[in-house]
Amino acid sequence: MSGESGIKRAVNSTLYGNWFTAVIRVGMGAMLLMSGLLKIMAPDSFGRLVAMYDVLPGMLVPYAAVAVPALEALLGLLLLAGFRVRSAAFVSMLLMAAFIAVIAVNVVHGRSFECGCFGLDRLGIGLSETVSPCLILRDVFFFACFAILFRAKRHVGSIESLVEKSHLKHLEKAKYE
Repeated sequence: MSGESGIKRAVNSTLYGNWFTAVIRVGMGAMLLMSGLLKIMAPDSFGRLVAMYDVLPGMLVPYAAVAVPALEALLGLLLLAGFRVRSAAFVSMLLMAAFIAVIAVNVVHGRSFECGCFGLDRLGIGLSETVSPCLILRDVFFFACFAILFRAKRHVGSIESLVEKSHLKHLEKAKYE
C-alpha cells in the first residue's frame, strides 16, 4: 500500500481524467446546455429575472438576458462534446462565481424571488428555485465540479482524447516507417 487514503487516491486519479470526470463533464455540460436553451426560448422573461437581481444598470439587462444564456449553451455544448474542456470549465467557474456573488448580494439584502436558474417552470416542473443560501451552496457545488474538470489534464470520452489518440497513433506509425 502506498499509504494514501482512498479519498486522496480518488482525488488524484481525477488529475488525468477518468470515468468520474467524464460523468461530471457530461452532466455539467447537459445542465448548462439545458439551462441556456430554456432561457434563450424566453429572453423577455429571463430579462425580467435579471432585472430583479438589481445588480446591473437597466440598460445592460437586455444584453445580459441574451448573452448569459448563449454563453451557458455554448459552454454546455463544449463540455458535452469534450472540446476545449479546460477553457470551458474555466469560463464556467467564472460564471458560477458571478452567480454566487449575485445571489449572495440578494440573500444579504433579504430578497427572495424565483432565481430563474433553470426555468423549470417552463417544463411544467414545479420545483421552487428561490434565491436563498441553499442556492449558493448548489452553485458552490457546481463550481467545484467545474474546478475538477479544469484541473484534469485529460478527459475520457472527449473529442480531445480521440484527437490525442489519433495523433499518438500516427506518431507511432511514423516512428517505424
